[in-house]
Amino acid sequence: MKLPEYVTVQEVQRVCRELRIRDWTKMKKPDVMANEARIILQAVNKERMKISIEDFRTGLEVELEHGTRFKDANVTNNHPILTGKIVLAHLKESLDYYMRLDVAEIEGDLLKAVAGKKPEKVDKYFRKLVKAKLALCKAEALKVK
Repeated sequence: MKLPEYVTVQEVQRVCRELRIRDWTKMKKPDVMANEARIILQAVNKERMKISIEDFRTGLEVELEHGTRFKDANVTNNHPILTGKIVLAHLKESLDYYMRLDVAEIEGDLLKAVAGKKPEKVDKYFRKLVKAKLALCKAEALKVK
């Protein structure tokens, strides 16, 4: 079955112009500038949920990975508002959603390194995992204060 292009390049370009951000159809890597994140957050966060720009920016980059790394899995065609709404939905579930996802992804990388018997990668991912878990623990501690 041939799937249609649900979100056109022209629509993404129109929205980028309207938001006064760079053209996300040309994005090769999921790098989002803080001012872009701020503009998009302002557009999608109608209930004024307290979300840090950095957390939102991180979420945008994670969601944009789907399209920049895996063309066949590009759900939004890098549409900034649709991508922003996906991020907002995840952050409504849990403000530390992307921190938890980071821990899970690093654990997966660590498992692959262990299974592949690659001690240098095991060491690298273990150190990265410790930092990610520490950041998550700090975020959790702030919630229970």
